[in-house]
Amino acid sequence: MAQNPKTSQSANYEAALPAIIAEILPSVVETPDLIEQAAGWFALDVANGDARPDTIATYICHLNHWLTWCRVNHIDPGHPSTAAIKGFRQELVQSDAAHATISLKLTTIRRFYDGAVSRGLLESNPVKDIKAPRKRTADDEIIKCLTAGETERLFEAIPHDHKLKNLRDRAITALMTLEGLRRIEICRSNVEDIEETESGIRILVHGKGKDGYIYPREDTVTCIQNYLIQRGPVQSDKDGEPIFVSLGKSGKLGGRITRIGLSKWMDIMLMKAGISKKGRACHALRHTCGALLYQATRDVKVVQETLRHSTIAMAAKYSHVLERGKARYTQQIPVRP
Repeated sequence: MAQNPKTSQSANYEAALPAIIAEILPSVVETPDLIEQAAGWFALDVANGDARPDTIATYICHLNHWLTWCRVNHIDPGHPSTAAIKGFRQELVQSDAAHATISLKLTTIRRFYDGAVSRGLLESNPVKDIKAPRKRTADDEIIKCLTAGETERLFEAIPHDHKLKNLRDRAITALMTLEGLRRIEICRSNVEDIEETESGIRILVHGKGKDGYIYPREDTVTCIQNYLIQRGPVQSDKDGEPIFVSLGKSGKLGGRITRIGLSKWMDIMLMKAGISKKGRACHALRHTCGALLYQATRDVKVVQETLRHSTIAMAAKYSHVLERGKARYTQQIPVRP
């Protein structure tokens, strides 16, 4: 039986990493070799050895930030002190980095040193007890979503014509706002994921933790089909034929749309619709789907299944916040100012 290429590659990485990293880790240098080997570690250790390539790329980006910081501040990345880690964290805080960003960066370098410890290159992880600062905002109390009126304005900002860019933008907006897809799920979507069933179209979605199916409404399907017909086939990459690709100013087709590209696109779309606000980004469209769906159904289970939440507690956030805002509980206090 032929050996699985993925398994073979992982085995080769595992065999080569200890000796190479033993030489590189103690050095106060930032080298392509270290980045390459770190990618091998992450591929073996993150998500139980089944991390997606874009996840590994994100980890490498954050690790590179740490290594660059070490080089600039003359810190030995092979044996950083607790004070050095806290200094890095403090710089992130002072730069007004988002809480989630700080948390992810610390998680990344923690995983990196976990890999060093597990391979016998370090005795202990210097990031083990370093946590991200507490959130001081009321973000957990607020669902950053669009109202029904704002959602309509977003769609109205996309011209109804047969220009490829507008067809693409309408399909992306429909999938995110009406079907609840995440930014990364838009980027990972492939033409092969669209399946015809007896009950209609279903789409395989490559999610954060696991894959799942969505059963989009007919007008969403029409938006996708109109876009794909106008676009035609494109070059497949290692993951398949991407549904959504970047478009040059002249309309030239590029490669698979990236998360950064999608975020920039969203900023432009929100400004174009006149509904741009601080903190509003791609994920606001997913929240919009959940909020509007709960308003329409008052069924948390429906929200959970549509957004593919692992637990109903996550979906219940929409009901809690919306019902609390509507109820105005303190109105029941029998005292008047």
